[in-house]
Amino acid sequence: MHALAINFVQQRRFASPLGLLLLAAGIVAMGVVTLDYVDALDELDRVELRQARVKSPGDAARPLAGAAALVRTDAKAIDVVAGQLGLPWDAVLREIESRSDPAVALLSVEAQGQARTMRISGEAKTMADVVAYVGRLRESPRLTSVFLSGHDEKQAGAVTVVRFSLDAKWSGRL
Repeated sequence: MHALAINFVQQRRFASPLGLLLLAAGIVAMGVVTLDYVDALDELDRVELRQARVKSPGDAARPLAGAAALVRTDAKAIDVVAGQLGLPWDAVLREIESRSDPAVALLSVEAQGQARTMRISGEAKTMADVVAYVGRLRESPRLTSVFLSGHDEKQAGAVTVVRFSLDAKWSGRL
């Protein structure tokens, strides 16, 4: 076995010429990037100064007027949403639920609050079940107009189901 030559005091070698060349290239690149950065900051200052000169004193009032119009528009939108939320949704949905039947499965209820209309989509085992459900909804004192707007027979595995949609209106006295 050979002896290991370990000498912690030995002087290190100086960097290779390639290493010095790469160091010099990095310093030059850093200088170019720094100059570009300083130029960009100067250009930004010039643009901001030019905008400050072009802006007239009357311009300060214009954003406030635009903001007031935006606030009025937002207030109208909030009033519309508040009106929608103030409608008796739970009473309407409770009425639809109270008229349900195990033979009828409701898939969706799409309502238009301002017009007080809704479209109900569902599935039933037979067309007779659909007609009976529409009849029960027509008997409701809360619903003023209920009619079947479409139906289609679908094959779901070995069972045929009737997919239907109906339109209804509810009265304003809920």
